[in-house]
Amino acid sequence: MHSSAFPWLSNLTDEQAYEFLDEMIQAAHDAGTHTAFLHALDVLVGQHAPVPRLSPGVMS
Repeated sequence: MHSSAFPWLSNLTDEQAYEFLDEMIQAAHDAGTHTAFLHALDVLVGQHAPVPRLSPGVMS
């Protein structure tokens, strides 16, 4: 699955991608406010997105 908003989505299986999207839609429905939805979205992305890795030679 390709997504310009979530480029890492294509690294997931279809089942994982649809699970994430379902959770995102449910979070939007449950949130009630824009701010609450953005917070819920941050949590979901944190649960599903891969951990960013530094390029070789880059010091942290």
